[in-house]
Amino acid sequence: ASLITVLNIHLSEPAGDILVFLTGKEEIDTACQILYERCHSLSGAPPLIILPVYSALPSEQQTRIFEPSPPGTRKCVIATNIAEASLTIDGIYYVIDPGFVKQQVYNSKLRMDSLVITP
Repeated sequence: ASLITVLNIHLSEPAGDILVFLTGKEEIDTACQILYERCHSLSGAPPLIILPVYSALPSEQQTRIFEPSPPGTRKCVIATNIAEASLTIDGIYYVIDPGFVKQQVYNSKLRMDSLVITP
């Protein structure tokens, strides 16, 4: 649903960059790939710059989110919720937050912590 919302905003809303919160690296990488493929399959769609952000990403790639979008393009930053309170990205007008987070939970039967996606 988040990716459909990104495409709807990109194709029908006024100028402004998009910020999407997802739960982790795998989900972010998959979302970036799907968005890239869908945008390139749409003929006549304006350019969309898709930028992932998560802690394991090299800092050179992370800092690209702060660069302004070139004229006639829109930027879509796809990030973990770590960026929610710690970053301000100029140009963001649309925020998509599905409301899910990874939370550390202790499993008493296994006697270990694990990360669980929760609403």
